[in-house]
Amino acid sequence: MVRVGSCGDWSFAVEYGMGDGRDNPAEISRDGVEVIVLEPSPDHPPRTFSYSRDGVVVCGFGLGDELRRWGEHPYLLLPDLTAGATLYPDGRYARPDTEHYRARDRHTLSLIESHFTLSLPREEANNERLPAFVVALSTEW
Repeated sequence: MVRVGSCGDWSFAVEYGMGDGRDNPAEISRDGVEVIVLEPSPDHPPRTFSYSRDGVVVCGFGLGDELRRWGEHPYLLLPDLTAGATLYPDGRYARPDTEHYRARDRHTLSLIESHFTLSLPREEANNERLPAFVVALSTEW
C-alpha cells in the first residue's frame, strides 16, 4: 500500500509494509526522476537516507552515521553537514555527545530538507485523505 501526494516541486509516496520503494530507488529514478528515500528502520537502526537520480544512487548515509556514505557522489551533502554543525570539516562528529538521537536525527533531516527544498506536509501525509494504491499482492508471509 502506498499513499501519494505533492508539495512544492516534489511528489511524495508514503509506503506501508515491506514495499519495494526503499529497495529500488535507482530503478524508480530513471529518465530524469529524482528519488529521496528515508528508511525509518525502527527495528534495526540507523535510519537511512538516500538520493537517486537518472537511475543512479547519488548519495546516502545513516542518520547518526553520517561518516559512512555511499553512492556515486557520496560527499554531495558534506558541505551541508559541515555548515549545519553535524560534522566538523575533518570528519569528526560536531553534535554534542549528550544530544538525544531523536534531536540529532531531526537536525540532520532539516539539513536534508533544506538542501533539496523539501517540505513534506506531515499533517497531510499522516492524517489527511490521500490517494492510495496497492502496489503488490502476496499470499506469502
